[in-house]
Amino acid sequence: MKKQLVFTFSGLVIALSTLFLFGCSKESNGPDNEDPFRLEANLLMGNQLFLNTLEGRNSENAFEVLKVVREDDVLEVTVKGGDNAGSFQFIWDGRVQESFPMGIQLIMLYNGVNDDFDSNEEMTVSVNLQKIIGERNNVNDYHFNVINGSKIQTATLNPDGTTTTEKK
Repeated sequence: MKKQLVFTFSGLVIALSTLFLFGCSKESNGPDNEDPFRLEANLLMGNQLFLNTLEGRNSENAFEVLKVVREDDVLEVTVKGGDNAGSFQFIWDGRVQESFPMGIQLIMLYNGVNDDFDSNEEMTVSVNLQKIIGERNNVNDYHFNVINGSKIQTATLNPDGTTTTEKK
């Protein structure tokens, strides 16, 4: 009887230990969105697409980010270079910097026809920020980093409405 009790208890300890060891797994730090998906006509979310685009910033159709403003829930980016506003696309990696002020990174990419690109054309491209942050948060609490997908340039719209631009 005593041997049977020790044997049962040992089996239970081994089973619980195995369950505990194999039940624990490392949590992913980033969003699981390897396959990009469309949030809006000009907004894609995809972590790997974001990284690949970030590494490949050297386009013959280089545009310049001139101004970034926020109008209600819409981010408006004025650029010099392109053919029309519909030729631009934003790519979001799906991440949100949660420390204050919270932040979002977007890559802006020209997807138009090379022959239609006019380096002197100025236009404003808009993206709906509620598609990114949802209804639960105020867009004014975020800073938005707009990364130029054609060359090394980042324009940051701060929560107070000021903009800073970095070029290399």
